Amino acid sequence: MLLVSAVFIIGAGCGDGISDPPQDFQNYWPDIDQDGYGDASVSSTSYTADDVPVNYIMDNTDCNDNDATAYPGATEILDNGIDEDCDGYISITLFVDADGDGFGNPNATEVVELLVGESIPSGYSYYAGDCGDSDANINPLADEVLGNGIDDNCDGNSDILEYYTDADGDGYGAGAALPPPASGVNNNIDCDDSNAAIHPYNIEVLDGIDNDCDGVIDEN
Repeated sequence: MLLVSAVFIIGAGCGDGISDPPQDFQNYWPDIDQDGYGDASVSSTSYTADDVPVNYIMDNTDCNDNDATAYPGATEILDNGIDEDCDGYISITLFVDADGDGFGNPNATEVVELLVGESIPSGYSYYAGDCGDSDANINPLADEVLGNGIDDNCDGNSDILEYYTDADGDGYGAGAALPPPASGVNNNIDCDDSNAAIHPYNIEVLDGIDNDCDGVIDEN
């Protein structure tokens, strides 16, 4: 009986000698938009492989984790102001402004890559509308000069000097021609003369408004 009891006690205290190894902690980042790339703008959190929350991954290269179309290697889309491929640049179509008057030749465009927030290079303009890009005195905001045979303000008419009210002060007028000796601007192409942020050749932004008076809202 003593021998049997001893064997039972000793045997009960022995295991297989194998235990679960400790798990390493790794850094994880949230992938809110689930595009496979983690948010570069937040700090990492350490988890073991068994404890990782849903939508957390071991990557922190996503420059916009609220947009599933923006991630390293994504296709860059022209003229939408978004850095899809996370290289720090946006691609934009600019108009060649050879005479430096702020308006470009509508028939001379070039795609330029700009750092996010960078100003456009000299010799280019966001705005088209220049009907004489070799002369800085000819552009949509120029004053029409009588007798020179030139369409100075690019409105399609030469040597016709009429003045229009520019109520919002953006350089673009609206309404009927003013009787002399009234003064104003030499064009009436403003589609909203109560808002200086709305006028022809302006930059269109995604705000539900036709910023550039082309009849289309929020186009790229």
